[in-house]
Amino acid sequence: MKFQEYLEKTKEVACVEKGILDQLRKIGELKSLDLIQIRAAKSSLQVLIENAIGKAKRILKFHQCPMVFHKGRDAFWVLAETGVIDESVQSGMNQAIGFRNSMIHDYMNFDEETLIKIVVEGQYLQIYDFLIEPVEISDTVKNRISSFSY
Repeated sequence: MKFQEYLEKTKEVACVEKGILDQLRKIGELKSLDLIQIRAAKSSLQVLIENAIGKAKRILKFHQCPMVFHKGRDAFWVLAETGVIDESVQSGMNQAIGFRNSMIHDYMNFDEETLIKIVVEGQYLQIYDFLIEPVEISDTVKNRISSFSY
């Protein structure tokens, strides 16, 4: 899949998941979410976060970053270091990635109240914003990416 096609698919998926989370947000403002709604929120939030990680890695690959990143946090760190995103976006994405890791790997101790708070307060919108924003990178930043090293 070509880079621009990938970005369009990223936006499509982001819009679908945001739509689900928006509906759950409205429900959560009125009453408690039931088990099925909590599972839907968990799934949609996970897809948004993984979609954002994929976009971050794809940006770096497309602009010929010499390093391959296996961790999403590393990809967002490089995007911030090279000037593609600002540190507040990096910080928010790091928190989202940590939360996703908790949802997936620490499911026995997972705090559903935090998930509900994220949904009801619309905290997922920063992830959505990253996913739908166009990727416009200057030549200077492209050079920083293509020559990046630790």
